[in-house]
Amino acid sequence: MNNRSKDIIEDAISQGKWVWLEIDDNSNSLYLEFENLKLSSRPILDNTYRGELAIRFGQNIYLALFFNEKENLDFLRFDEDYLNQLLNFNEYLSLRYPYFYQEFSKKVKGFKFQNHDYLTEIEAKYKFKKVLADKRNENENNDFILSFECEEMAIAVGGDFINFFNDFEAFDDDEIKRVSNTWMMYYLDYWNKKGTDKEYDEDPLCEEFPLKEV
Repeated sequence: MNNRSKDIIEDAISQGKWVWLEIDDNSNSLYLEFENLKLSSRPILDNTYRGELAIRFGQNIYLALFFNEKENLDFLRFDEDYLNQLLNFNEYLSLRYPYFYQEFSKKVKGFKFQNHDYLTEIEAKYKFKKVLADKRNENENNDFILSFECEEMAIAVGGDFINFFNDFEAFDDDEIKRVSNTWMMYYLDYWNKKGTDKEYDEDPLCEEFPLKEV
């Protein structure tokens, strides 16, 4: 992933929603999915597009959650007894769930790749940290790491391999640029047609970023 791709994804996801977490301890991989992004694989004809992107981390995976109250982890839908056990003992999620997945919707407030200063800020901001998965060897760092904040919590994810994809295709640097340009063409058309008889139905994501007149 080149720096341009990193910048595109950081910008797209920083205003999106985190909707899926999947951890497969047996294959040493984890997945995060996001929606409501400034990305689209196909030309956009209306605002029913979902703006999806999935990120897969593989080999030596790492996942940590940062929070202030245990209720901040309710989105994982653990029962109370297991949540207390998980938080009060030094054990990983895979001890009970070698394959875990959960669907939810949490607004992303920030998203950074390879930014250790940002991760340090997160660690200082929240009272508690819980590592749910860690397949690294002792004192080993991941080749790729990302961190972001959501509603009342934050997350850090790492792995030695990273892939980007949606339901239709895997994304390399050229594809990341293309899906960003596809959304941008729609965005410009959305605002150019605003107030005309050809205007689109209201799109909350476009409305969040009004087109500025030059």
